[in-house]
Amino acid sequence: MKAKAILIIGMPGSGKDEFALIAREMGIEVVNMGDVVRDFTSSIGVSISMSGEIASKERRDHGMDIWAKRTIERIKSKFVVVEGVRNIEEIYRFRKDMEIGLVVGISSGRDNRYSRLLKRGREDDPRNTEEFTVREKRELSWGIGEVIATADRYICNDSTIEVFRERVREFLREHTIQESS
Repeated sequence: MKAKAILIIGMPGSGKDEFALIAREMGIEVVNMGDVVRDFTSSIGVSISMSGEIASKERRDHGMDIWAKRTIERIKSKFVVVEGVRNIEEIYRFRKDMEIGLVVGISSGRDNRYSRLLKRGREDDPRNTEEFTVREKRELSWGIGEVIATADRYICNDSTIEVFRERVREFLREHTIQESS
């Protein structure tokens, strides 16, 4: 039997990590595609700050679905949240190798996303608006816009963190019950 998955998509800083945190708190396995990229980048001796460039190179060299293939290898349970899908080819790969419950888009305005990334301060996060714009353009070049536009459901993250977390909890309660039936 194939594992079932909810795929989470969104632009940088939209709230995918917060969604994943709530899923983990609820006992759901989460596999973060960005972690797969960062782990790979580190394993080849390259600075994490270059993970976006490495992700692009691997897509050029091995196909647009390479990160989905590498993510699927990490999945251990029968139900999982996969965070960080970036293109339609990845969706197709997940659908080929798994049962996909829903594709969920996390939406949030650009200013909110930029502010969150500045506060998060991960090594590969932008330090200014120019770097933020470069990152957005890179991710859009991978096809994330098409994936977001075709999501099955959306959760808005332009209110408080508490409101967003409750929206995610409600969504997961509803959909994990459906998945387990």
